[in-house]
Amino acid sequence: MTLSTASSVDMSHVRLLSEAVHRHDVDELTWVVSGSCTIDADGRSWRIDEQTALVIPAGLEHRVVPRPDSIVFPILFPDGLTSELSLVRRSPSLEACARVLLQPGLTTPAALDAARLAASELIGTKGALRRLNVPVDPRAEHVAQAILAAPASPTGLDEWGRRVHASGRTLQRCFVRETGLTFAQWRTAARLADACERIDQGQSVATVATAVGYRSSSAFIAAFRRHYGVTPGRRAS
Repeated sequence: MTLSTASSVDMSHVRLLSEAVHRHDVDELTWVVSGSCTIDADGRSWRIDEQTALVIPAGLEHRVVPRPDSIVFPILFPDGLTSELSLVRRSPSLEACARVLLQPGLTTPAALDAARLAASELIGTKGALRRLNVPVDPRAEHVAQAILAAPASPTGLDEWGRRVHASGRTLQRCFVRETGLTFAQWRTAARLADACERIDQGQSVATVATAVGYRSSSAFIAAFRRHYGVTPGRRAS
């Protein structure tokens, strides 16, 4: 059969909605395969892309606004995921779980159950994936996403301001107003959350300290203890 580039088929109704409101009976992990989307939930806006995902507790109404060229899926967890609405940073381990959960026809029931359990553990307390509010203001959001991608970057607030055409004071106000943390506090939280992932993967404390921007292991250990109440060694054990 020969396919023609011209078609008499009416495609005017073959389209996606520009936005949709949902409420699920089970916990959801919103997963972007390509592009990005904005989710409005619990009085806040969350931008989700190919590096992040959003945990949405069961019963919480949320509005999904995808970019026109995006592909977005809800990954549902009937046995529960977490009661906390939170942004998580996608790690290789979580990506592996999502690939299985998004393609149930190419796997087995046992593998699906294992992927759900592993994803729950990664997103739960032990996994400690990044749970950070990301600023909504596009300038501050750009800075936040850059830090999530490269937590060791030493770039300061004023330099970030020059890059996004805003004053450092303006960016500071955005972080405080939209995340509840100062820029410095937010960056520290991002670095330490990234450190948790690396520690859980078996990386040494010295390697992790350098990877997330600390000049010495002792400074990293002190910051980790202040933030989490335990040392990196205790967490790894």
